[in-house]
Amino acid sequence: MPKVLRVAVIGAGTMAQAVHLPVLRRRWDRFSVEALVDHSPRRRREASEAWGIPEEARYESVGDLIAAVRAKTVGIDMVVLATDGLHVEDVLTIVRRGIPVLVEPPVAFSEAELRTLADFERMTGRRLVVLAYPQQHDDAVAAMSGHIARKDLRMIDYEVLMPASQPLYSHAHVTTSAYDLPSEVRAQRRTALQEAVVAGTGEGATQRDRDLYVKGLLTGVAHQMAVLQKAYGPMTEILAVRHWPRGVIPGSIEILGELESGAPVRLVWHYLPFAPEYSERVRLLSARRRVEVDLAPPSFADRRSTVTLREKNAGSVTATTVVSDLGSAEAMWEDFYAFVTKGEDPGSGIPEALAELALMHEILDRIVTADGRSLEPEEVEAEENEADENEADENEADENEAGEAASEDATSDDAAPAAAASDGAGAEQPAAAGIEPAESERDGPAAAVPAAAEGGPRGAETAEPSGVGGSSADADADVAADAAPVAGAAGEQEPDADTVENPVAEPPVRDQVTEVLPDLRESSTPTASLPTAAPPAGRWIAAADPQPSEPASSGPDPVDPARAVDDVDAWNGGRQDGGPAPDPVDPSDPAGPVEPTEPPAGSSRSAQEGAPDGRTEQDQAAEQEHARPQESDPGRA
Repeated sequence: MPKVLRVAVIGAGTMAQAVHLPVLRRRWDRFSVEALVDHSPRRRREASEAWGIPEEARYESVGDLIAAVRAKTVGIDMVVLATDGLHVEDVLTIVRRGIPVLVEPPVAFSEAELRTLADFERMTGRRLVVLAYPQQHDDAVAAMSGHIARKDLRMIDYEVLMPASQPLYSHAHVTTSAYDLPSEVRAQRRTALQEAVVAGTGEGATQRDRDLYVKGLLTGVAHQMAVLQKAYGPMTEILAVRHWPRGVIPGSIEILGELESGAPVRLVWHYLPFAPEYSERVRLLSARRRVEVDLAPPSFADRRSTVTLREKNAGSVTATTVVSDLGSAEAMWEDFYAFVTKGEDPGSGIPEALAELALMHEILDRIVTADGRSLEPEEVEAEENEADENEADENEADENEAGEAASEDATSDDAAPAAAASDGAGAEQPAAAGIEPAESERDGPAAAVPAAAEGGPRGAETAEPSGVGGSSADADADVAADAAPVAGAAGEQEPDADTVENPVAEPPVRDQVTEVLPDLRESSTPTASLPTAAPPAGRWIAAADPQPSEPASSGPDPVDPARAVDDVDAWNGGRQDGGPAPDPVDPSDPAGPVEPTEPPAGSSRSAQEGAPDGRTEQDQAAEQEHARPQESDPGRA
């Protein structure tokens, strides 16, 4: 009578309840379930009651099971590991006791994890890990190579249609998933699994790439690779890969490759969640024969795979069909039993898993490359771009600081000479801050000022403003320019005619200076008004307020603002220093209104237009005596 091996089932999930436990119960002559391990208390209890496992044989973790083995409270000859998540640490814990283990793939997600197991097997000198690929042990797979030899193989076409779990496992009455673990434990398991998958796919992979890697390649295509490896050897070259529909995970995957013999292979794996049933078919072609294999799903223990051979014999086509003796899951456990008791070839182990994992990574890389991306991280390029941006920002900041410093230096250098020139010309008060330059100064060509003829600086024309509310070199230069005309109107010595440019010439473009006007009303003492400059010849005065500040008496009409503003430069015509235009003067005022002088002969306006109120040239000349600065009314200030 064959020896009955004691088995520990680790993980009471779908594969354990639908595939492994039914076979172990059926083959009671070879196997005895001695322990069940599951981290979920609910599932551990329900599965143990359904399969007749006593309470003392139930364990929460692999560590608890191995502790019981050390204490000799339980004896174990072999283990089936069917947990979800990570397997490597549990496998190492088991094989260190010298216990062979049958592992549901994938064993690991990265090459580094598999190398750990491979190093341990190499150190012990024996194989202890077997991958649970049931179809690999089916009699139909062994019959394929018997009908068509490797040297005669022309083509392999292998297609799998995978539905959702209901058509495959509903008949097994699997207990529902249990979520009675503490939230922190579930979080730790998810984090550990995510880190392992990232290590297998690479930092450059997206979450969709990782889902495709786990759900489509490691649990789908890898199964087909294992069947091919058992019948005709491993696939050694990948020629083309296609994944569709775009964005659907896991979707459909098609692979074109070659075996070591050079025979072409086409693998197609479809995930069709609403398909009515599972289908797995292999078609082989040679020069004389055609073989079609229909592999039964391992969850249906009573279904058998079939092999159909078609060939020409004596001028007619004959078809021969052979049915497997055992189901694929039962055949797998028979081979595992022979491996433990006799040391026979177990099928796929850690060395085959390493080659398989390399192929899965290459397939994923081809899919990602076809999508215009890469599995390699782009950290280097991102760091270079960030460094370039930081350098550009630093350069821009340095340039701004240098520009501000140059502006401040130019303003301070030009303000002092302009103020000195203003004092030399007899100006009693500096120009008020915050006055906008005249439009003629912003639009026209440069015009010489009397201060320049006396040796005054012209640098104020190009000085940049120092900022709102600060002192402006432009305003100081304008004060110096108007000092001479004011002195001439007061009876002082006038500058030579050679020093005065044509008044119709336009000054250079000037930067607008906006500053805050001082509020003279805050002072309780009367303040003298700003000196009123006589306008140069050919310019007009525009009244700041068309309403007189005092009641008008009988006499000539006041200046008409509508006609006075006819010239676009009229607003600043009476104040070259940028100060405010003089208050409107009542015609009956003894001082008389301030009127323009006669324009030169080359001016575009006539002398008659220069007297908009109809007064004669004699009246205009007589009123020039009143053009000097007058004491202003405190109320009007």
